[in-house]
Amino acid sequence: MTWEEIRQRKEDSIRESTGNPMSKSFEVKGKIYNSYTEYSNSDEHKEFLKIEEEALEQYKQKSKECYDSLGMDNQLLLFFYITNVIFENYFKDNGSYRGLLYDKFKFGPEAYSLGMDSGMFTLHNSISTPDENEERFQKLIKFLKLELSKEDLNSARNIFTHGFDNSGQLNSFISGQQVLKFEDPE
Repeated sequence: MTWEEIRQRKEDSIRESTGNPMSKSFEVKGKIYNSYTEYSNSDEHKEFLKIEEEALEQYKQKSKECYDSLGMDNQLLLFFYITNVIFENYFKDNGSYRGLLYDKFKFGPEAYSLGMDSGMFTLHNSISTPDENEERFQKLIKFLKLELSKEDLNSARNIFTHGFDNSGQLNSFISGQQVLKFEDPE
């Protein structure tokens, strides 16, 4: 099975799992399957998963070899370019996963499942912009029906956003009482 066939099966699976099932049956090694779900329960699918895992491992190795073959300057340029495009897509343009792949990197549909395999899709779902975090925070405060002072609201926001509150230290620093305590915030 080729990488293209593996990618097509993954795309078929995505279509079916999102309520857009394949409209026709398909054949694998002489057996007819009426749905991807039926196929996913077969021995052929188990064999496919093994082949897919091996192909993914080969792709990872090939990508590492490609990266390692670059000189340090080119590795740094590539690193900067990729991370900057991701940053701009999410934090400047409020872009989507598809927008990142198709608009920013100019890839076609072949990149969708590759991005899932590389972890980019999971990373995409984990990224929150400051505006999104603030919106979630405001919804939480409203849901809990909390009436907080400005200081307590800022402390709660710090805990929600960063996992700790250092507003007391910041306030004393800003107010001129420049006392620095280098302690673990927990």
